[in-house]
Amino acid sequence: MEESEGILIVISGMFFAGILCFSVIVMFILFKRKASFLKAKFELELKNKELELMNAVVQAQETERTKIARNLHDEVGSILSMAQQNLSVAIKQVPEDSPFLEDVEFTMDVLEQSVAKIRSISHGMLPHFLVKFGLQKALERLMEQTQKTLGNPCSFSSSIDGKLVLPQQAEIHFYSIALELLNNLLKHARPQSVHLFLDRSKQHLLLKITHDGVAISQSDYEYLLHHGDGMGLESVSHRLTLIAGELQYQRHALGGTIELAMPLTESTEHSTYEEI
Repeated sequence: MEESEGILIVISGMFFAGILCFSVIVMFILFKRKASFLKAKFELELKNKELELMNAVVQAQETERTKIARNLHDEVGSILSMAQQNLSVAIKQVPEDSPFLEDVEFTMDVLEQSVAKIRSISHGMLPHFLVKFGLQKALERLMEQTQKTLGNPCSFSSSIDGKLVLPQQAEIHFYSIALELLNNLLKHARPQSVHLFLDRSKQHLLLKITHDGVAISQSDYEYLLHHGDGMGLESVSHRLTLIAGELQYQRHALGGTIELAMPLTESTEHSTYEEI
């Protein structure tokens, strides 16, 4: 009888020990899952905070660029324009045989170049044309300017019917990326002609840049992004993060292509413009 009771006690002990072990294992698994969940949640919140901070920095930069551009255009530009007008009147009073005529004409030419440069800088810093007419018209105008710079035919085409309406910040980021890519292309690739094509799928806005210059591959781009010392690609990278965009570089036998993609959401397509 005592032996049976002893066996029963042993079995009961083993059973409770098994339950205890099982409970410990279950608690460990639940703890590990909770820890993983909290870690993922923390990483997501950290990423969101980083995006918010990055967006705030870029927004502050855009605001400052806007302020500087307006000051250049409205104040400095106006002063130079007034000086240009006054000099234009004064130059008519200088006799043709005056030894100072050449110096005055040279000063007039410098003023004209300064006024044109101020306007160019202010328009580049604050994309009035983009805000007023939208992305497609701004890209078309950009290619017209590029054609004048290269002196060879360049083109912009789009498969998008009607006016494409995007949130102003997304539109500015997309255009700024395209502008930086084009500036880098003209500076480093030395193309004879460049062509832009704007397209869309159900989920993405796509911009394809083709050129006949010195092209780089995707691996070249990745290397330059992480090892280069230029601010341009860093700015492109930040803006890509803010719009969840992607860049793809391809090198061909003659020239290459750059493809920029930005996801389109329901809010992206139907949002109205916001003031900077």
